[in-house]
Amino acid sequence: MKIGITGVTSLLGSHLAKALVNSGHEVHGIARSKKASIEPIMHNKLFKFFPGDVTKFEDMEHPLKDVDYVFHLASVSSERKAMEEPLGCFKVNVLGTVNVLEMIRRAKLKKIVFSSSGAVYKNPDNAQENDPVPSSGYYGFTKWNAENIIRLYREKFSVSYTILRLSRLYGPFMERNPVFDMAYGIIHKNSVKLYDSAGSLYDFLFVEDAVHALVTSLNTNWDNEVINISSGTGTKISGLFDIFKLVSGKQDIPLEILKHNDQIDILSNKKALSLGWKPFVCIKEGVEKTYKWFLGNKR
Repeated sequence: MKIGITGVTSLLGSHLAKALVNSGHEVHGIARSKKASIEPIMHNKLFKFFPGDVTKFEDMEHPLKDVDYVFHLASVSSERKAMEEPLGCFKVNVLGTVNVLEMIRRAKLKKIVFSSSGAVYKNPDNAQENDPVPSSGYYGFTKWNAENIIRLYREKFSVSYTILRLSRLYGPFMERNPVFDMAYGIIHKNSVKLYDSAGSLYDFLFVEDAVHALVTSLNTNWDNEVINISSGTGTKISGLFDIFKLVSGKQDIPLEILKHNDQIDILSNKKALSLGWKPFVCIKEGVEKTYKWFLGNKR
């Protein structure tokens, strides 16, 4: 099978590309520039890297013209980045999705698998797929718009899709979120500065479990479905910090909390479970793997 991946150097894209190549699939990866995250497969004959920007249709034509499936993962993927550059966020998340869909339509490819987000929900407290959307956040609004355009391409042009609403990803090569802040702070500064309230309850998902969901989504019974992909449980930020202290062996780590507004962000994964997917990596195991990777790479 030949598979295209936009955003191939991202946390999710790089892990997915490695898993597909290791399974014997040919992968065409697209990103604006190369990063260390794809270095392990850069010289593999099954992997081809294409420098490209999803906001430019011409950059999609050659890499995607003869693949079977497209994993569309390229995204401005946080509310902070979206608010810093709202126009750029809209271009990548919405216009970029239109460009990929149009390439799929013209080339008559089999399917698009889109990485959406739990940020689309108005109330992300154990949110299910039929709960109200969109959220009041700009990032979530752009993702919801992209979802609607995908559904429109299905209705008007018979483009098959799977939309995966992912919870908060973490793992090796990550670049943001409280897991990153803790790992980076402990290793490089022997202190942690957090932009999340200690009482907030978040749904963290290890990247390997997300990759498993992406691969599983190629099954036909996932066609034209919207599916939450999550651990299905919440971890308090204060509890996450306790896990890091245990994993690192450091108990007296100074902690600075910059936000004091507790939030709940948990997605129900009942639908995904019913379709045959489930997460395997618990938060302690995932944190341990992530922390060891940060230690070994000193990023």
